[in-house]
Amino acid sequence: MPGRVIGTLTILLAAKLVISEGQPAVPLPVPGIIGQSVNLTLPVDQTGPEEEEIYWTFQNIILAHFTYNHLKIRNEKFKNRLETLNNSRSLRITNLRKEDGGIYSATIHSADKMKYNTSYNLTVYEPVPSPTIQTECRKPSIDGGNVTLHCSVPSNTSDISYTWKCRQNNTEYQLCNTGSIIQMSLPPDHQDMEFLCIVQNPADQKNKSINTHNICPNLLISNKGR
Repeated sequence: MPGRVIGTLTILLAAKLVISEGQPAVPLPVPGIIGQSVNLTLPVDQTGPEEEEIYWTFQNIILAHFTYNHLKIRNEKFKNRLETLNNSRSLRITNLRKEDGGIYSATIHSADKMKYNTSYNLTVYEPVPSPTIQTECRKPSIDGGNVTLHCSVPSNTSDISYTWKCRQNNTEYQLCNTGSIIQMSLPPDHQDMEFLCIVQNPADQKNKSINTHNICPNLLISNKGR
């Protein structure tokens, strides 16, 4: 089964809203992927009157100003990469770059003269490369043999993690191991088994599967000769 991407191109997240005069909220962690989009979504479910103003900042520098249903971009680095959605409730950043990571804040000046703040901590990750699986079969005999599967991607970043899932005869996948390597002993009459390697970082994941009948056919020794 070929590798496939699990996930969406756009990540929708909301933060806890706090009154600016109170204690500052811890910025909500937001993961993004280089070249894709991310939405910073305000947790206020209202239409947003024309009198309302929203100031967006990035690293304490004015990023954009929204008022009278118009978004004015103040930072040239984000020119043509910002837009509002859902009656200004979300700010979308497109074509993400590694340097876009950092603290974003929204200050809302509402029509009732109240002021609210909310913030986000955006981390932009590399897309997860497609994994490959290498196999090692040992000790083929009438008693079966040992199999080692090595899952890997061409990346040395520390944010990559590996998970193995397995199943028999198209049943539901079950977690069978964590880490890039899985080892097992297979009897000669083992059932058809499939192993799925999932590689992920906080923003993206890909996977690849392999079937035991295809990787170690010499371990399948017929019981007729026993």
